[in-house]
Amino acid sequence: MTIADHNFKLLLANIDVEDDDTFDALVEAGCDDALFGVIDGVPFAEFDREAPTFTGAVASAVQDIITAVPGASIVRIEPDSFVSLVTIGERLGLSREVVRLYAKGGRGPGGFPAPIHYVDAKTRLWHWPSVLEWFRHHRPETLKKVGGFEVSYRNAEVVEMVNGALRARDAAINLHVDEEELRLVTEIVEAGASPQPSFQMFVGRAHEALTTLH
Repeated sequence: MTIADHNFKLLLANIDVEDDDTFDALVEAGCDDALFGVIDGVPFAEFDREAPTFTGAVASAVQDIITAVPGASIVRIEPDSFVSLVTIGERLGLSREVVRLYAKGGRGPGGFPAPIHYVDAKTRLWHWPSVLEWFRHHRPETLKKVGGFEVSYRNAEVVEMVNGALRARDAAINLHVDEEELRLVTEIVEAGASPQPSFQMFVGRAHEALTTLH
């Protein structure tokens, strides 16, 4: 199996990466391929890890951190699946203006994915896997920057799945709803549930991610 280099960042909690003893324990556990730091008060570990797959690289990095600091937890994997026009351009080696024109239909064949999140009146976020899908159909040569469609799309799905499970975990931990509200939330989720095997697989994997990542 081919070994490849995978770059990703883990945002962390319950760990002091600036403590010398903690840093030594992380390196001893196998995290000598990571850069540790703190951004806006949130500790992080940015890995350049060799592994057969992106998923395997992330899983081994998580395991190394938890082994070194048992109380540590993973907040999120980056790069995330929610992207701005600027981020899309950076990932694909395109200017923001070119991406903006694609998104507005002023360039290319049209049909660019609609934003999935409106932060405010001026700020919109797009779904990275959907953006990759659009470029695969209409501008496949652009995907050379990210290593091709198949690998990039699969990696994006893994990040989305794990981050979704982590958000669900955090929501459950910080739950402040009464029984009636919880019943209604359950109804909403069940009403939107898909009978497709892929959805059931997602649920199973999300549960596994929650168990593995605390």
